Amino acid sequence: MAVGTSDRRRAKRAGTGPRRVTARSKTLKSAKIIFNKRQSVIDCFVRDLSPTGAKLSLGDLMPVPRTFTLELHDGTSMECERVRAMGKEIGVRFLK
Repeated sequence: MAVGTSDRRRAKRAGTGPRRVTARSKTLKSAKIIFNKRQSVIDCFVRDLSPTGAKLSLGDLMPVPRTFTLELHDGTSMECERVRAMGKEIGVRFLK
């Protein structure tokens, strides 16, 4: 292990607590990211869900707009804002 590597890990663990306001429940639901006046759709899976946000998993790396509608397979839809993107996963917070 390189010198300083453990220091970075320790600093990361010692950082501030979780930023989420509510706990998320693990799930695996199919959904769609809808934007561009409902002209563009990206299929995704909801991996974690809470009353205030969700973690979404995409099949491929692709750009996702900052705001969009998330439509679950049961027809429920929520307006979302992308707050985090890492590889094929994005974190969103629900608007309204």
